[in-house]
Amino acid sequence: MRLLFKSVFLSTAVFLSLCVSGEEVLSTYDVSTKGIKIGELVWSLQKENDTYKIKIKLKNKGLLSVIYKFNGEYFSVGKIKDGLFISQNYSHKWLTKKKNKEMNVTFHNGGVSSLSQKPAETEFARINLSDLVGFSDPLTSFINILNNNPSSDTIDGRRVYKMQVVENLGGVEDKTILIKNYKNIWADHKRNDLEKIIFTKQQNFMLPESLEIYFKGSVFKLYKT
Repeated sequence: MRLLFKSVFLSTAVFLSLCVSGEEVLSTYDVSTKGIKIGELVWSLQKENDTYKIKIKLKNKGLLSVIYKFNGEYFSVGKIKDGLFISQNYSHKWLTKKKNKEMNVTFHNGGVSSLSQKPAETEFARINLSDLVGFSDPLTSFINILNNNPSSDTIDGRRVYKMQVVENLGGVEDKTILIKNYKNIWADHKRNDLEKIIFTKQQNFMLPESLEIYFKGSVFKLYKT
């Protein structure tokens, strides 16, 4: 128990020291599925005083780039209060040969104040957005979990769910995030496309060393380069 407490304390202390300095934490990952590299992801976290910025850029790369092209950008900004990251604005862009989508979610006073997307959604929302209090965007939720929070209610513009950490049989830095209370905003079906996320993180670095994302029956693996 003392060792576990010491590890958690050290991880939090290192993270807070990075935040105070205002330095940028940056990691690059290879993305693969079924043993084939399909892309590269660059993840950055910046903190200045009591505000933060999270950026993720995802782009196709590897042998399949000729036939399978994609480009994604994810961006989150917010404030930090009592060690908790609080969403203020989240946006993402996703571009493939057949799709060009944009999403923007604004948060205010602990709730979702607006949601817009391109192309505009023709379906009506099955969830009352004004009822979503205490929710975060997915980037902020994940950072809070990396900062040793056990769970986080999440909205990504298309769906809402809870990220819930469960214990692993491995070391204290290996964790599994289960996706619970999954609901689609724009459809009646309750299919859970995102199942779980497994990640490994070193004590002396905020961003993870590796991730496994279980999505739509496939497993996407990310390894830091």
